Amino acid sequence: MTSRSSYRVRFATDNKFQSRVKNDPPAPIASDASESPIESLTFGLAATRKPKSRSGCKECKQRRVKCDEKYPVCSHCQRRGSVCLSSTPPTRWQIEVPWMITKPIAEPWLGIVNPEKKLLAYWLDKTSRIMTVCPENNPLSYPLLEHLVTTPSLLHTVQSVSAGQEHFFKSKELITCLQERGLAIQALRREMQDGANLKPASLLTVFLQGVSWLWTEDHPNDYGKEHLQAARSLLEKMLEDPEKRRDPLVQFMLGWYLYWDMSCAFIAAPQDLAPLNTAQMFDAIQATRSSFHPMIGFMSELLYLIACLGRHCRLVLETEARDLVLEATFEGQLLAWEPDHDDQDLVDMSIGYRNHGLIMLYNICGVPSQADDLTPGDDASDASDAIHDSQARIRPLVLDSLERLFKTPVDAPCFSFHSTPLLTAAAELTKTDEELRTAAVERFKAIYSTNRVAVNMWAIDLLEELWGLKDCGINVTWLELLITKNWRLTFA
Repeated sequence: MTSRSSYRVRFATDNKFQSRVKNDPPAPIASDASESPIESLTFGLAATRKPKSRSGCKECKQRRVKCDEKYPVCSHCQRRGSVCLSSTPPTRWQIEVPWMITKPIAEPWLGIVNPEKKLLAYWLDKTSRIMTVCPENNPLSYPLLEHLVTTPSLLHTVQSVSAGQEHFFKSKELITCLQERGLAIQALRREMQDGANLKPASLLTVFLQGVSWLWTEDHPNDYGKEHLQAARSLLEKMLEDPEKRRDPLVQFMLGWYLYWDMSCAFIAAPQDLAPLNTAQMFDAIQATRSSFHPMIGFMSELLYLIACLGRHCRLVLETEARDLVLEATFEGQLLAWEPDHDDQDLVDMSIGYRNHGLIMLYNICGVPSQADDLTPGDDASDASDAIHDSQARIRPLVLDSLERLFKTPVDAPCFSFHSTPLLTAAAELTKTDEELRTAAVERFKAIYSTNRVAVNMWAIDLLEELWGLKDCGINVTWLELLITKNWRLTFA
């Protein structure tokens, strides 16, 4: 009998028939035959090491923390609720103009224009994105190239806006921006010598010049009345021409004008704005109501309504002249309007604008059904009840808007268009809403970090002054405070 100690368990050693797939070392990086294994390994490690980035935001550099360079607002700045002053990341591609354009250019060159590749790349990659809710369908990005080749004024304007936005439109760094603007104006004058044959691309220059002119100002004391009036006049001429009216660029500017007009409807003096409810404009807007617009989505009908309401509210504040039937119509149409889109971010933004209109109506005109019951002889208690009823209707709208806007990611394409409904809702917050007030300020800083337009920081100043007044028992709306300060705050 053999003892147990004589038994041995022997594990087989590796042999050439065993699979070694899982144990094989990583394949070496291709190298010259003369390189030693050590040199080859060193080269492989160096190749996989990422170069140190120099595109971190200014805030992270000052705090000596690593910036994740998330665009438009890095993660650290989002958590801190601070402005993210990010630097321009290096361009990884090169533009060749006009050879990269596949569509043949039918028009001749109007002059010798030397594009600034860096500014043009910045426009296509960054600046044009703040003017659309759908980057995949943005006529101001790559589709614009064919117009830039043949329209010098538009090219210089694009480069002007890019140069300004790259440096947050800071007055000390606007030299290139203003130089390009001057060249654009000179070119536009030449292009407008034959007014009857003005191209849609030249009209786009007028739009960009008018809107961006406000971005370079140091104070919100003007809304660009002359630019808006010129854009309206030239747009109407385009709409009179059946061929130009069908041009995609003209259709785009029609929706853009609606947004621009809506943004100025309340801040402009009643006599300064042309009526929006003309037959020509109404028909043109009605024809596009079911079409998706790259800047305003499906909100053309809603923005038209808010623009008309803004004019009426400004008139009521200045003259105290009321139109109860019209106000009831405004309320009914706003309550009945529903967004038609699958993108939840766009739906939330659209409802935010609808709530903006209702809050403005209730603040300035009261609840139409309640106002109809009041007469000049009613006592103060009846008027107080009407005000209480207005506030009772406003509060749910405020909370609804803020909930929808706050849940929208800061990198959503429509984020740059949140300013108007955000200001209107945040202005109604009380002393007990400290967290919501802080969140609203942080959102405005994030919007400023995204589009780099100072009006968002001015909105914070307005809100903080307004909240201070309300906390002292002075009941005033942001619309009334705006007039008192003689500010022309527009987010166009």
